[in-house]
Formats: sequence, C-alpha cells, structure tokens
Amino acid sequence: MSAPAPMAAAMLGWMRRHGDVLRDLLADEGAADVGSTPAGDAAIRAHLRFAAAALLATATPPLRDELEGFAQGLPGWLDESRPLLERHLVTGAGAMALEEHLQFGVRPGADPSLDAALERRLRIGGWIRILALGLETHLGPGHDGLAGQVLDWMGGRHRELSRLILSLDRELKAAARRAAPGGALDLATQDEIGQAANVQGHVRMLVEALGATLGDDPA
Repeated sequence: MSAPAPMAAAMLGWMRRHGDVLRDLLADEGAADVGSTPAGDAAIRAHLRFAAAALLATATPPLRDELEGFAQGLPGWLDESRPLLERHLVTGAGAMALEEHLQFGVRPGADPSLDAALERRLRIGGWIRILALGLETHLGPGHDGLAGQVLDWMGGRHRELSRLILSLDRELKAAARRAAPGGALDLATQDEIGQAANVQGHVRMLVEALGATLGDDPA
C-alpha cells in the first residue's frame, strides 16, 4: 500500500500508542465476554469507537471543534442504527450468494467457512457505513456527501484491503506462535486471529479513507 495521507498517519500513530484505549473499549462493548468473537458486533463497534477517538485526538482546528461530541455519542448512534445494519445484511445476502457462485463456483451453504467469512465482511462493511453516515450527520451540511466519499474510497481498494488483511494475519500469527509453547497454533486460534485481522484491516482502511477525504477538506 502507498503511504497514508498525513491525517491518516497521525491517526494510525495515535492508535499504535494507545492500545489501552482499545482494550477499555473492547471491555465496554463486552467483546471479551463468553461467546464473543474477534469479528463480532461488539469487537467491530469497539474498533470503530477507537478510530473515532483517534480522529478527535489528532484532528486540527477547525475540524477538531466540529468533531466535539462525535466519539462520545457514537455508541448511541450505533445502537439507534441497528435496524439499518439489519437491512444492510438482508440486502447484501443476494450479493453474497452471487459472489459465491461467480467467484467460487459454490452455492450458499455448500462451504460454511466461506459463508461465515463473507457474512463477516458484509457485517463489518455495514457497521463502517453506519459510522460514516453518523460522521456526515454530525459534521453537518458543510460535509454533505462525506459518507459516500469514504465508502467509494474504500470500495475502490478491495485488492489493497485483501493484501492488508493477509499481512496482518501473518503478523498476528507469527506473534502468537512466538508466545505459544512449541510455537503451534490450533485451528480455533488461527480462525480467531484471522477474524481479528479482518476487523483490523477494515478499520485501517477506514482510517485511510477518512484521511484522504477529511484531510483534504478545507472546511
């Protein structure tokens, strides 16, 4: 991937230095509870809240002033927007089935692991869309169309996203092997790492999209 825009680089640097903030958000969302998964709604919401916190922490005036209250109000916005997420999932189910047929030559249900992977991707995309819409609404008329710009920027970089997720997956698995007795990872652990890489990759691309759109906005 090319170097991120200055605004995105600042956000990513802040996120690297504040892992404690992410841990607190994961706990607040219940992402560590029994039955929660690294790519479940709780984890996705926590990572999006983390990105929102990074945006506020690194923004410069006048954008910083416009962002006041967004990160704090984001949990409520995510709660209110769950019906929008459900509609997104229903609408996307047909596209998922078509992708399985055209790209993989299978029907839904034939490969449960593929079904799960595509459903996770669709769900993450739905939550990102909700955040982008919430940010546009919060910033007001001067930023009309922001959500579409962010989503279009991400939508045009599917290959970059796939490469990023694979890179994160390799890094996370290598770190886990170094920490594991004997350096071996069972299939469940590998799957959890893959889910975590998926969420982290999408949020990294969201941050890059915000940097490429908001960062160049004179407002």
